[in-house]
Amino acid sequence: MAKKKLSKGFEDLFSQNETDLSFLDAYGKTNLENVPGLPESSQNHQNSDELFDAILRLFKSEKVSMKSTKKKISLGKFLLVHKKNNQIEINIKSERLSLPLVQSDLMSPGFSDSHLSEDSMNCSVIIDSWGIATKNFISRIIEFYKNNY
Repeated sequence: MAKKKLSKGFEDLFSQNETDLSFLDAYGKTNLENVPGLPESSQNHQNSDELFDAILRLFKSEKVSMKSTKKKISLGKFLLVHKKNNQIEINIKSERLSLPLVQSDLMSPGFSDSHLSEDSMNCSVIIDSWGIATKNFISRIIEFYKNNY
């Protein structure tokens, strides 16, 4: 007499419950995953050269008119990215509108020191690792610049 199979295997359950959640891709990858073309995300301090290169690639991918050297990226008087010892310093000075930031945006992993003025017109941050929070911060600033300057 044949033995009756009482339970389904993992593959059967997985295929039965597989759901297409492609809309989640819009949120990006988690800090624990690699972001293609960028340094590996981590909570650990990273080499400032890797961080600077990742930021420069992000600016180039957004087709922003900028000036860059081996240690600096600038968007006129609005933004200055400066490579220092194992960290990146970013200073933003908006002359027209308040920056689209709140203090909690600057407290995410990857930021070691940050300041946002009370009127939200000026911001300075130190980035010491690359992750979704730091990428989203820079992307938001680029979008603000493209829409308002």
